[in-house]
Amino acid sequence: MDVYINDELRELHVYDRFTGQDYAKNVVCAQDRLETGPLGEFILSEKEYAYWQDVLATIQASEDMRYAMKDKVNLKEVDDYIFEDAQYLTDIRSTAETEYYCLKEVEKALKDEDRDWFAAHGFVKTLKGELDDKSEE
Repeated sequence: MDVYINDELRELHVYDRFTGQDYAKNVVCAQDRLETGPLGEFILSEKEYAYWQDVLATIQASEDMRYAMKDKVNLKEVDDYIFEDAQYLTDIRSTAETEYYCLKEVEKALKDEDRDWFAAHGFVKTLKGELDDKSEE
């Protein structure tokens, strides 16, 4: 996503590791109404740009974790686990931080091979080794 700060072109990115698509524009535009210039270009202040860099970095870290664990855990169960904590959040920063925190918990449980944690948090298919969740889509 291209943005202008004080007439200087800069970029914001966050990539879906499964598809390779950059969806920063979707995230930013879903949360804020951005100021645009005469040619429709997005204009941000330094403070806004720094805010979005931080938020998108958190989202990218979550994307990277999710992709790294794809062969170890049922991703539908991961999504359900995150949804339980994030379903009532409306602010993108809070949502991004909650998702990141949840993924860190899953990552830790995987590292520790903590079957009790997975059982307590509804990861039934993961415990059974059923990682392919495409049949449910």
